[in-house]
Amino acid sequence: MDTLQFCMLAVTGVAAAMIVKQWKSDFLPFLRLALVLLFAVAIVSAASPLVAYLKDLTGTEGITEYAGILMKALGIAVLTQCCAEICRECGETAAATGVELTGKVEILLLSLPLINEILAVAKDLLSLGT
Repeated sequence: MDTLQFCMLAVTGVAAAMIVKQWKSDFLPFLRLALVLLFAVAIVSAASPLVAYLKDLTGTEGITEYAGILMKALGIAVLTQCCAEICRECGETAAATGVELTGKVEILLLSLPLINEILAVAKDLLSLGT
């Protein structure tokens, strides 16, 4: 699915939401949920070649661990951003802020081994200079 199809889907979904809102607003949350699920499926199918490419790219020994952490962090960031936007759309800004903060803390915890390794390399480099 290319960008034009995503945009057409979004415009069609918004138009349908406007019609449903005027006609029977009780069905509006179900329409929004269906649109979100449709976009999620489309995004996953569009991202599958990217994931395959990144797996091939990071197949080198030693890089796989870093790439795995990077992909997990990216997934957490995207998921928490989507969830926060849904919360904001529903008028729950406090919940959205909580979701974003939780995602940031989770990414920080995920990256602690990398930070430790970077600090160890920096320490080794500094000790070489003396």
